[in-house]
Amino acid sequence: MGYDENSTLKISDTASIARRAVSILIEKKALDVRLYEVGEDNPLTDFYVNATGRSHTQVGALADELVDKLIEVGVNPLRVEGRRGDAWILVDYGGVIVNVFDRESREFYNLDRLMPQESIRDISDIVKEVDEKLSIT
Repeated sequence: MGYDENSTLKISDTASIARRAVSILIEKKALDVRLYEVGEDNPLTDFYVNATGRSHTQVGALADELVDKLIEVGVNPLRVEGRRGDAWILVDYGGVIVNVFDRESREFYNLDRLMPQESIRDISDIVKEVDEKLSIT
């Protein structure tokens, strides 16, 4: 499912929000981006997106870019937590929760191990779209 970045169409379904979040993070050079679909097994959310920044500065920049780009398409976060240290920032969209970590925090909290293996979603099509987009700009 492609997404036109210049579209003024507002996105509202959680799968589209999650996929767009993944795309934004990859475009901004996040490391080890993972998408988990947990809706049936999790009463809190439908999707988790976990990503790693290379530094505290990049963690903050990734979270800022995510929030800004999703606001542009009409998706506002319910809350953003963790801004003080920029080691782990959680951006909550209700049906999508995005965790942006620095390397040490990602390893320490290891939230990926809590996700059922069958909940991980293939994002290779998103990576390909981003690569194609970045190669023509």
